Amino acid sequence: MNKNITPLVGSSSFIKEIKTLVQTLSANNASVLIVGERGSGKRLVARHIHYSNSAKIDHFFEINCKSFDKEQIQVVFDDVSRLIAFDQRITLFVCHVEDMILELQKSFIEMIKKTAAKELDLKIICSTECSLEEKVANGKFLPELLSRLNTVVINVLPLRLHKEDIIPIAESYLTSFSKKSGLKFVRFSEAAKTSMLEHFWKGNVDELINSIQRAFIVGKPPVIDEADLGFINEDSVVNRVVENIADFGNDKSLKTAVDMFKKEYVTKILEENNWNQTRAARVLEIQRTYVIKLINELEIRKN
Repeated sequence: MNKNITPLVGSSSFIKEIKTLVQTLSANNASVLIVGERGSGKRLVARHIHYSNSAKIDHFFEINCKSFDKEQIQVVFDDVSRLIAFDQRITLFVCHVEDMILELQKSFIEMIKKTAAKELDLKIICSTECSLEEKVANGKFLPELLSRLNTVVINVLPLRLHKEDIIPIAESYLTSFSKKSGLKFVRFSEAAKTSMLEHFWKGNVDELINSIQRAFIVGKPPVIDEADLGFINEDSVVNRVVENIADFGNDKSLKTAVDMFKKEYVTKILEENNWNQTRAARVLEIQRTYVIKLINELEIRKN
């Protein structure tokens, strides 16, 4: 196992199943299709399958079909074909495979066919955020390619569906970031832990990582507190606006509602950052001068 790879952390039945599958799949060349939401850890699972192989695998190639253009993808295909012809052991990881154009899908099929015919050592792992079956039905994905890619399908659960792993994962990154940054953060407050467990995590593990990185910037060692994570309870903000509609009088224009939402939202951000305008501006991704302007225009007052 590569010492630099992020470990698979957690004790849920889901994580245990993933670890078992990783060990099983690393020992053979069966094609793997990893399905899951954005930021759920599909790439990490792919890398663990690659690096868990007890035999030395020479190369790990990665194609991102969202960011690679046609020429870049074809170059990788050509490099892989050339290297496996010289008995090189290769893992090819294709993420966002649903975005691969049909012309390249045909090239992909041909490469897979040639590899299989010559019994060359190529491990293909693909990942997707959507249903490839629907893509096939819509004529945007070749059924032959799907049948060759989904020998084994791994469904990576969103973080909110294995909540028991949230704190162990967060603590693992806290330890890692502390070592790298030299900042002496040692734990999360109980309020921070509760907030993490209650958060929806639309962006999954990637969002969790970003929240911890933010806490390292705005927080104060040794403890990461709830406000440092930068969570916003959007529902509570919206609910307060809806509850106040009766106070709008005859002015129920969209502008009035938007201004009310802005006021509640900016106030919430300021409260979570102890009314530090610089920190609030960073969270809102606007200039501090604009925060001051909003405070004045919306008549935001510190309670």
